[in-house]
Amino acid sequence: MKSFLAAAVFWVAAGARAGEWSVQYLPQVRTEYEGTGFRQVPNGWELKVKPWTPAGGLRWRQPLAPKLSLQAQYWVNRSAYFKEDGNTQLGPLRQTGLTRQSIQSLWVDVRRPLAGSAVEAVGGVHGVYQSFRRKDIVFNGAADPSSTLDTQSGLGAHLGVHFGRLLPPEERRGYFWDGELLLGRLLWTRNNRRTEGGGIHSGGYTYSFRLEAGRAVGPLRLSLGYTRQMYEILVPGGRALPSGAAGSLPINKTDFFGPYLSVGWAYR
Repeated sequence: MKSFLAAAVFWVAAGARAGEWSVQYLPQVRTEYEGTGFRQVPNGWELKVKPWTPAGGLRWRQPLAPKLSLQAQYWVNRSAYFKEDGNTQLGPLRQTGLTRQSIQSLWVDVRRPLAGSAVEAVGGVHGVYQSFRRKDIVFNGAADPSSTLDTQSGLGAHLGVHFGRLLPPEERRGYFWDGELLLGRLLWTRNNRRTEGGGIHSGGYTYSFRLEAGRAVGPLRLSLGYTRQMYEILVPGGRALPSGAAGSLPINKTDFFGPYLSVGWAYR
């Protein structure tokens, strides 16, 4: 599926007459994960991991008609093991360990100016995939020798607005800036450790905010920006390890945010 989408995007881009490619580099992105569920304890169940790691993005813009354009953007972090902690208020039920979180997302949409305005209306589809590798787990004061892999994915649709001043591909000098706010709903989600039961059903919510400004020098586009994204993936149930430690949770919320440097190339 992922290879097919990438091949389709590159195939369309190869036949395009004008457009822009850009690469985004985030030297230190904050990825904050919070998983929650229900247990027979006063405050339910909660796990958190908040790594700082580099991340990157790839964006493609393509005019389709005088007042219609296409944009695709892909974001991914570089995963590494960080401390995961949960239920610190529950004394002996505290769970700690090391978790390696990886997240990837793809947003594809079309954009059209609103009547009498420089603001564009945005509509499209997006997908997200994230995984958690957990090890060195300690639960209820005892080490758990288990290591787990929890994978989650979701597909959905989004609406939003795009604003700013972009340079057409043929314009070789000048300043530009732009921003966007996208709000989405995940219509399909799944989890490799899925179980039935509980009051949580498939679905989820997303948003993406971006603000960027820079300068064009010939076909080269150099800019600085900031992005903040949120992905909440809901899956039925959740699973525990033999020791009682949580291996997966039904409510999974990840915030992804940080400043970035963007290098683009406009082609005709």
